[in-house]
Amino acid sequence: MDTSIRAQMLAAYKENFCDLLRETGREHIEELIRWLEEETDFFTAPASAKTHGAYEGGLLIHSLSVYKILLNFSKNIPNVKKDSIILSALLHDLCKVNFYVKGVRNVKIPGERRWEEVEVYNIEDTLPLGHGEKSVYMAMKYIPLTDEEAMAIRWHMGGYDDAARSYVGGMAQAAAYRKYPLAAALAMADMYDTYIIDANKQDAKA
Repeated sequence: MDTSIRAQMLAAYKENFCDLLRETGREHIEELIRWLEEETDFFTAPASAKTHGAYEGGLLIHSLSVYKILLNFSKNIPNVKKDSIILSALLHDLCKVNFYVKGVRNVKIPGERRWEEVEVYNIEDTLPLGHGEKSVYMAMKYIPLTDEEAMAIRWHMGGYDDAARSYVGGMAQAAAYRKYPLAAALAMADMYDTYIIDANKQDAKA
């Protein structure tokens, strides 16, 4: 994609993202947006190093996609507030800000006797607090979250959460899903975007 067109696209996504956050009217939301804009790489960071959204702006695009999916999934959840849907979806991967750095590695060209240097993303975790819990911590440095929102963000990794793989962690996750259906819905929305929506994008590029 032409770089100027991509820049325009990401600018539009960023505006949509910030407008949604402001729509919540949450206390100190402008401070959170200012932090994202001035002290993090949220709007240009990838969503992962190798799998889904492993490209510039991938984190922003993934977060908005998860919001759209969660909005649909939440139609069957009684009493869920749109503010909670917005905040849970858009902030679930805050843990990935200032997390990836660009690097290079040599890759063998298939069918050829040569190697080519390609750009990759490497991980530099300067705040090793885990995944979902780190996102909750980062968000709550700026805005208050309800118990439902915090639980949804904390447990959005589903079966991929390291803590959930233990007996005690798995019980805690299951309890969160039972008490707060939004948490289960966010986990499914995240997986749906990662393994279906993004996978289809990659197939289309192939």
